[in-house]
Amino acid sequence: MNNTTENYNFFTQNHIPWRNIKSSIYSQKILKREIEKTNVINDFYTNSYSIINDFVKTVNSASTKYKTIIFITGRCFPNLSRQANFLKKEGFKTFLICMEQMTQINFKMVENSFDRVLQNCCFYPTLDKILNSVSPSFFHIQCWMWEYSLGKFVIDKKFKSKVICDFYDVTGMYANYDNLKIAFEEDSIKQDLECEKYIFENADGIIHRYKQSVFFNYAKRYKNNGKILEFQQYPLSSPSSYTKSNEKNQKYKFVFCGTLIPPNDKKHPPELFSPAGLIFTFEELLREGHEINVYLPLNGNREFNDWIFQLNKLYPSTLKIHNFLPVSELILEISSYDFGINYQKIDLNKSKVSKYTFKGAMGTKNHTYLEAGLPVIVNKEFAYHNEIITKNKIGLSLKSEDLPNLGLLIGKLNINELKSNVKKFNMKNSLDQKGKDLLSFYESL
Repeated sequence: MNNTTENYNFFTQNHIPWRNIKSSIYSQKILKREIEKTNVINDFYTNSYSIINDFVKTVNSASTKYKTIIFITGRCFPNLSRQANFLKKEGFKTFLICMEQMTQINFKMVENSFDRVLQNCCFYPTLDKILNSVSPSFFHIQCWMWEYSLGKFVIDKKFKSKVICDFYDVTGMYANYDNLKIAFEEDSIKQDLECEKYIFENADGIIHRYKQSVFFNYAKRYKNNGKILEFQQYPLSSPSSYTKSNEKNQKYKFVFCGTLIPPNDKKHPPELFSPAGLIFTFEELLREGHEINVYLPLNGNREFNDWIFQLNKLYPSTLKIHNFLPVSELILEISSYDFGINYQKIDLNKSKVSKYTFKGAMGTKNHTYLEAGLPVIVNKEFAYHNEIITKNKIGLSLKSEDLPNLGLLIGKLNINELKSNVKKFNMKNSLDQKGKDLLSFYESL
């Protein structure tokens, strides 16, 4: 038995809290001994018995009359919630098991998408008991990088229910093994890649965020059934667009929402984390007198995001920092701005990110900006970003070397024309339209 198998077996068979499953097996064994000295596990089951029992009864009752889906996540992200919301409207009964305890904001994002939510499942043995007690039509697993064990665990149960695994980043597509070791623990990489292989070869269906042809090309390394669907964060609706006069030397309001990677963080080197080059874009726009509105991410902390607060001290009136907002509220608030930012300085000669990322990755934030009616500034180095933006004339696609001319190039744009094109793009790519593909995908399994 190799180390990754031993680690996987240990945290799935013992009451190791979800937040600790990424720690070393040595640390997990110490934690297990400490937990067993207390009444934590007994108290957990005593306090959650009626909640779990009610959830199980509700799922099984619904499964006798309807097609049912249990979505399983660490933390539920907007795209998964939107899929659930669409399928719920199509007559499915949708349920969520969340391994984490949700914040009030996080719960608000998902509450209308599910018939019942079970949060803070916390332990794999608890999840195991629940899974053994329910019989939904489908399990839909959110496969977040470094959490692929969740997908493998559900597939490994070999239930009659179909299992769909839903990827955001794919570890093996992000970078190769040797390059991943620059920033990540070797055991974590091995475990994710092993789980990735198992999922690709055993899931009944796979959903992803990449360009379909690029993802298919990558998937050829595994023996899979070819049931693969690209599904982006398609818009629910578009807020009213704000028109702007095209004046010479116009100052615009930009917005950035997403993970803020520090520019000089040893754990997040720019050769693996391209958003580390965001600071150069921000500085260029701020020097030109434009306004930038940054919405802090849900998964960050003040120390990690400190660089943006330091930059704010230099530009207190034009760099505005906002707290995290649920995506529906965020889209309404940012709709009054002019452009979304997904453009950063990238050194292709030093980058260790794979060709699959540069050819096929799609940033979810692009779709958030577009849903808000905003044209988007993207990197031409990311081919799929460039294709979507350029083909539909919904923003500006630039190489990193164009950064010194960013202000000049933006000044040549007709923002009202771009916003009009964004509106057309959203109508053609709405969740109502693209959801038909999701429905067909489910029906094909």
